[in-house]
Amino acid sequence: MKVLFVLTYYRPHWTGLTQYAARLAEGLTDKNYQVEVLCSQHDKNLSKEETINKVKITRLPYLFKFLRSVITPGFPIALWDKMKKNDRVIVYLPLQEVALVALFAKLQKKKLFLVHNGDLVLPENCGFICRLIEKIYFWTTTFAIKNCEKIIIQTEDYAQNSKLLRKFENKWEVVLPLYNISKITEKNINDFKEKHNLKEKILIGYSGRFVEEKGIDFLLQTISEVVKKIPSAHFVFAGDYQIRYESYWDKIKGLIESNKEHITLLGLVRDQKELFAFYKSLSVYVQPSVTDCFPSSQIEALLSGVPSVCTDIPGARWAVRQTEMGVIVKPFSSESIAEGLLTILNNKKKYQLNLDKLKEIFNFQNTLSEYESLFKCKE
Repeated sequence: MKVLFVLTYYRPHWTGLTQYAARLAEGLTDKNYQVEVLCSQHDKNLSKEETINKVKITRLPYLFKFLRSVITPGFPIALWDKMKKNDRVIVYLPLQEVALVALFAKLQKKKLFLVHNGDLVLPENCGFICRLIEKIYFWTTTFAIKNCEKIIIQTEDYAQNSKLLRKFENKWEVVLPLYNISKITEKNINDFKEKHNLKEKILIGYSGRFVEEKGIDFLLQTISEVVKKIPSAHFVFAGDYQIRYESYWDKIKGLIESNKEHITLLGLVRDQKELFAFYKSLSVYVQPSVTDCFPSSQIEALLSGVPSVCTDIPGARWAVRQTEMGVIVKPFSSESIAEGLLTILNNKKKYQLNLDKLKEIFNFQNTLSEYESLFKCKE
């Protein structure tokens, strides 16, 4: 079977969505699917055509960037041509051109599957333009959902609370993302700690973009309270912390500066060995989001055996609810997050008992087979 993936960003771009798409694309090639990706050339130093792990990638040059999107004038012609050569079309949302993809799929009688990775939520402080973009995206994605075979969701928990998804329950197909976990030794962990001067510290970690929806300001506000109770506690942040399309860094840099002796900023960690050494070094992982669909870093930390403090929001709380490998706390509350951190740090082993259950839930081959069955179901 020939499959076309359509999304804004693909490897080497680094977000949870990108990793979800790449793991599925590469997993399908291992099952002898022919997989193509159509995406933006988000970095002009990248090749327009490239094959990575048997996945053929076409990157379209962009005219300019706007907020989280890139404007690619060549997209319609390239999409029509690529779609003609493939049997299935898989779109990773959010995608600004999703209505066009749905229209072309209808005209060419191609089976279209949408993969939902969260409703579009732009920063509150960007005003009328952002609210208009959110509405346009809602309308265009609604059109696409009406004209797709299925919309793949990660949890019913999120979908039931989504203004976009909740009226399309007949289109839902629940399939979890795929995860590859790097094997980490004690030496890897010790080397990581030594490299970043973290030995003899109790580490609390977060990994992801520094954007408003992730609620990092609420996590930063817990530091003085946690350190007062546990003086050796230290907060380690992995991820890109200066995002061009948001001014969030300006909002939180004062909190970071005032707590700098208790904080290590790793930046974006691309090396998988180092990333999982980071997870393995933690005593607790924190997901302080105020809105989040299915945060990949939280699952990676849990699969590394690290309990999680997670805010009580749709989607993000799902894994902790399923396994009890953590504590669910109030969103928008630094006091609640601090209490959750201290609860786990004082009894970590209690929250590691169901690791085998978690690994069974996120079995790579079983999940890949679920995707295969879905894509083949109406051949």
